[in-house]
Amino acid sequence: MTNTKLTIAAIGGAVTTTTTIEEIHSDILIQALCHLDGPSLASASCATSQLRSVSSHPDLWRHLCLSTWPSLHHARILPLVSSSPRRFFSDAFPFPASYSLVHDNDLPDELISAVDLYHRGIPIFSCVVETDTSSTWFRASPFLIDAQLKGPDISPEDITLSWIVIDPSKGRAVNLSSRRVVEVRRRPWCVGETMARFTTVMDGWAVGPVVMWWKGSGDVMEVGLTVEDMDGVCVRNGGIESGESGDGGGEEGEEGRGRGKGDVFGVFEDEEKQRGEKK
Repeated sequence: MTNTKLTIAAIGGAVTTTTTIEEIHSDILIQALCHLDGPSLASASCATSQLRSVSSHPDLWRHLCLSTWPSLHHARILPLVSSSPRRFFSDAFPFPASYSLVHDNDLPDELISAVDLYHRGIPIFSCVVETDTSSTWFRASPFLIDAQLKGPDISPEDITLSWIVIDPSKGRAVNLSSRRVVEVRRRPWCVGETMARFTTVMDGWAVGPVVMWWKGSGDVMEVGLTVEDMDGVCVRNGGIESGESGDGGGEEGEEGRGRGKGDVFGVFEDEEKQRGEKK
């Protein structure tokens, strides 16, 4: 592999210096590589053996994770990221592959959701939700969070969203959002209500977050994660064992709003299975 040369010319052209990447101190390269996004960093690592070595530095990938997803600064998540930042990024950055939901009794007792909402690339909202998935209440309830955000008007078409589901017992993660909006709907029967979907379709299941907000005394935003079959029927949290869909009628929440059901187990477990087969 040939060395990559850099030419530096002084003002006026009096002095010209040529050097190689290999001659630059690794600390300087790390500082420069911190300004790259994930795909660019991966491409840079293929340029030279020196860049390949430097690009594997844990601090570089930790910085990339935290700058990409502000929610990862949470006390429960930060140790998981720091233990293996490059693996965490490779789990959470790509779109989920095509899965077949598995029926596995060894399901996680807890899931952590790291949610980040962006408007024109700028983070405007982050939230972390810790969910006890072993409880009977969870099995009969929707998987969702409610959040309020007051601020200037935003355009639904300009928002992007990341919803990372983490199994803290294994330190693995999967991003269940399409990132960009796939559907924006303004409901005529509910004045001022707008809904944006970030759905990913995988083997007969539509998985993804839904963002809704209203205009009134302030901008109120609600973010929820749901799983539906191809008929649009919401799946219950306990549906992974039976493979059954719910009837779409959730139990009433604290504020009296019925919710659809969500099941994220099978997607996450099959993610772990597929990654294990590749090793």
